[in-house]
Amino acid sequence: MREFEKMTKSDVINAQRAWVEAIIAQDVDALLKLYDFGSPDEPLLFKPTLADVVRLDEAGTRSYFVGGNPDFPYDSGFLNHGWKRVDFQSAVGPVLKAGGLGYKDMGHYTFVDSNDDAIHADYTFAYHKLNGKVLISLHHSSLKWKPLFE
Repeated sequence: MREFEKMTKSDVINAQRAWVEAIIAQDVDALLKLYDFGSPDEPLLFKPTLADVVRLDEAGTRSYFVGGNPDFPYDSGFLNHGWKRVDFQSAVGPVLKAGGLGYKDMGHYTFVDSNDDAIHADYTFAYHKLNGKVLISLHHSSLKWKPLFE
């Protein structure tokens, strides 16, 4: 049985910074080390920003970030966009989950590429700490919602 550890809001903010650094560096291996791929009973839940297929394992997650997996033919590689900046705008900051062994966070983030073009998305992340390392156990991201009628 996996034993999760107490963590702090500061731990989560540092994990978010590491995630941003890996995105900007286009370092898929560093990025994947930030996710908990768990087990069949407790898999990662990952719904990427620019894809409509939920990922539950490392192969699917890697494919989203770098492409090239025939099981996910529409993945062009999120890291291939050359992001130079990612800004998190949390709704209330990371929130301690019931039981105190994890945090959740929700808000908007903006990805800016080398041409200063931006993609705005909504996100939800859940984090826990295992073996001294803060890991993402749930990541849902989608393009920013816009009302049909304004």
